[in-house]
Amino acid sequence: MPDYKSDPLFLHPILHAALPGILSAVKANLPSGWKTGTGSQGIHRTPAEQFVLFQKGRAFKNGSWVVVNKKEKVTDLDGHIKKSRHNNLPATAVDIILIKPNGQELDAGPQEQQIGKGAAKYGLNWGGNWSGWQDLPHIEIPPARLFKKSLDLDEALQWQKYLFHGGALTKPEDLDGLFGQNSKAAMQKLIGTTERTPGAWAQLYGQYGPLEKLTTFDAFSWIPPVS
Repeated sequence: MPDYKSDPLFLHPILHAALPGILSAVKANLPSGWKTGTGSQGIHRTPAEQFVLFQKGRAFKNGSWVVVNKKEKVTDLDGHIKKSRHNNLPATAVDIILIKPNGQELDAGPQEQQIGKGAAKYGLNWGGNWSGWQDLPHIEIPPARLFKKSLDLDEALQWQKYLFHGGALTKPEDLDGLFGQNSKAAMQKLIGTTERTPGAWAQLYGQYGPLEKLTTFDAFSWIPPVS
C-alpha cells in the first residue's frame, strides 16, 4: 500500500488537484537548484501518530500534558480531543518542504514565504498567516470550501462520491456526508469493508482514480484557482 503519510493520493480532491500547481508556483520563485515536495509526514496522520507529535516538548504532570520545552513543541493538536487537518482522511491539509541544492531539507528560512504565495494562487489557507504560532510549511482548505463548511461531513462525502461512482450508492441524496448504515453497507458491497482506513481509500483510488477527475463530480469536487 502507498505510504499514507507522504503519498498525495491521500489528499482531499481539492488539494490533490491543486498540488502540482502549488509545487510549481513555489519552485518557480526559489533559487536555482532548489526542489519542493510533501515530506515524509506531510499528508495524512492517524490520531495515534498525531498524539506522538503532541507529546514532543511536553510531560505528563498532575493528570495532564504540560509544555516543558517550548523549543521542542510541535503542535497543540492531540489527534483526539483536538484534531489536525492531517487527521482527516482524505487529508484537508498538506505540508510543503523545500529542499536545498545540497539535498538537505530547509529547516526554516525566508524561502518558506513562497509556500504562502503558492497557497494564495489556489485560494487556500497558509499556516504562515496565522496569528501567534505559525506553521510555514502548512497549507489547508478554507472551511468555506468544504461541504456544508463541516470537516466531518465533507470527509464522509468524499468516500460517498467513490461509492456513488462505483454504483454502490445510487441516489444523489445519498451524498449527504452522513456515513451511516447505508454508506457502510455500500462500501462493504464495493470493497469488502466498512472501515474508512488508508488501505480502503487506496483501494478506491486504485479502482477509480482521483475524485476530481471523475466527471460525475466535476461540479462540486474541484474549485478552479483564484485569479
